[in-house]
Amino acid sequence: MYMNAETKASLERILGKSLEEISAMDFDEEVRFVEEKTKKKLTFSKIVDPRINGRGNPLLVRRRVMTMQDVDKKMSELK
Repeated sequence: MYMNAETKASLERILGKSLEEISAMDFDEEVRFVEEKTKKKLTFSKIVDPRINGRGNPLLVRRRVMTMQDVDKKMSELK
């Protein structure tokens, strides 16, 4: 994971663990870590927030994905 050294140092200072340790955690370890940091039981809502649904690639929805032929055609129009 690429991250600015200053940002990485700040996160490690705030979290109290290195980012390598955090990325190596499995799901249960992550949940325990969050519960220890927040001092609250972590719960997952069964209600899905419709604002968070994945909508896919916005370029596909707007039909903005271009093939190389489309690019070539646009470039020839510019000349």
